[in-house]
Amino acid sequence: MAKRHEGFRHLSEKRTALGISCDQFVEEDPGRGWVYRSASCVIFDDELALSRCARCPANPAGCLADANELPGERPLRQIGTLPRNLDSQIFGDHLLALGMKARFDEQPDGWIVWIYNEDQLARARAELEAYVRQPDDPRFGEGARTAEEVRRNAAKLEKEYRKNFREMTDLWSGLRLRRRPLTLTLVIVSVVVFILEQTSLGLRVQNALMITAVHADPQRGWIDDGLSRIFSGEVWRLVTPIFLHFGIMHILFNCWAITLEGTMIEVARGTLRLAILVLVSAVLSNVGQYIYMDRAAPEALHLFGGLSGVVYALFGYLWMKGQYEPEQGMILHPNTITTMLLWLVLCMTNLLGPIANAAHVVGLLVGVAFGALRF
Repeated sequence: MAKRHEGFRHLSEKRTALGISCDQFVEEDPGRGWVYRSASCVIFDDELALSRCARCPANPAGCLADANELPGERPLRQIGTLPRNLDSQIFGDHLLALGMKARFDEQPDGWIVWIYNEDQLARARAELEAYVRQPDDPRFGEGARTAEEVRRNAAKLEKEYRKNFREMTDLWSGLRLRRRPLTLTLVIVSVVVFILEQTSLGLRVQNALMITAVHADPQRGWIDDGLSRIFSGEVWRLVTPIFLHFGIMHILFNCWAITLEGTMIEVARGTLRLAILVLVSAVLSNVGQYIYMDRAAPEALHLFGGLSGVVYALFGYLWMKGQYEPEQGMILHPNTITTMLLWLVLCMTNLLGPIANAAHVVGLLVGVAFGALRF
């Protein structure tokens, strides 16, 4: 018969997100003692239910399953009972100093001791038996300092994480607006250029900002000048294609992405670092796209533009920062990472029309390199 244990909250967010709801029961398991087992777990997710509940009885709300067979946290394991006359704090510190996290539930006759990591079950049980036999052994008192250091470090990491993790709503506050001048400049210039592209000045604006100028040849029709203008001194053309956009969705997506990514970097790392990242990624992604087009179709016009190369550079930078320096608070949601990578692949299929894929890839590589090098 299962016993109710009111003091333990079994479910994690991960399990809740997977469509699983569990009641909080403990029951006796031969060979392992009392364990927290989700005897009344109900799976509401149809796909998960099909794979996990084939042998479970039908249930109108879902189907029943054992917590051991479900994704997420494993149940805690009871290693024994600590008599009330012994100090649970000393033993808890001892276990923590050995790298074993434990839980103590107070009972009338003592403390029920639970271990979080099942792989440590045998060792923890042996330590409990040794402590009960010889509570005055000096080694049990030596763990206090180490355990306190472990707790301090954990609290420090938690504090730094909470301090540095920035919710996007906070990034849109007035203070944040004043701290991201370059991000706003990139968006404003792009919008102004896009508006000009829709007027009678559109062709002149595009011709002035593209990596190569286009003109009509009586014999060959429309041709471009290659990189001759850049070598003649018009070096801005290495950067300015990022401000050209060729459709409303094109500019909306790029401005949205650059606003979110640029804000995170500029607020956390400063305008100068963002400027270097934007400049380097703009030049390399534009040159990379030009070289790719020149090799793939030498006779075609080298016409391309957009902030997406820079967008992928900032994405790659934030991705690496979240992996290697999460304490800086520049952490992308896993769904964002997946979406950006899937979008990169989708663009390569040509289902969305002609897209500067080389600029995307080069930009991503630049951002990943800067992030991995801890710039």
